[in-house]
Amino acid sequence: MQPGGDAAGILLNTSPTMLRTIESIIRFVPDIEAAAAWYADLLGGTVRHENPQFAFVHADGLTIGFHPADSKCPGGIGGTTVYWEVQDIEVAIRHLEHKGAVLYRSPITTGFGARAAILVDPFGCTIGLNQGNARSRALIRGD
Repeated sequence: MQPGGDAAGILLNTSPTMLRTIESIIRFVPDIEAAAAWYADLLGGTVRHENPQFAFVHADGLTIGFHPADSKCPGGIGGTTVYWEVQDIEVAIRHLEHKGAVLYRSPITTGFGARAAILVDPFGCTIGLNQGNARSRALIRGD
């Protein structure tokens, strides 16, 4: 295999701008209909389907998809956690708990001074919350 290529020898784009934006977030869940309905209610979107095995919600420029959990992608707490920026972490926690999420990791203050917490949605997937501030945002940007 050539450097910068795959097993077939096709050169891959190795520039730092190859990955442009997040296209979607996919949740692997035991019940795609229930998960999609929960997130649609939370985000103010509508449940749509690409096929019987994939439901999604598109709201405010973000697409969250739901696929049945399986042996390749069992979903749950051990996977990747997406962190949502929130204005008030305590208010966000209470709102998500009211919707059925459970606090998994209590709010902490990060090294950059933001506050962060993790909840678990009713389908076993994590929801990260981040309440940044001017200092934490500047440090992340490298200002």
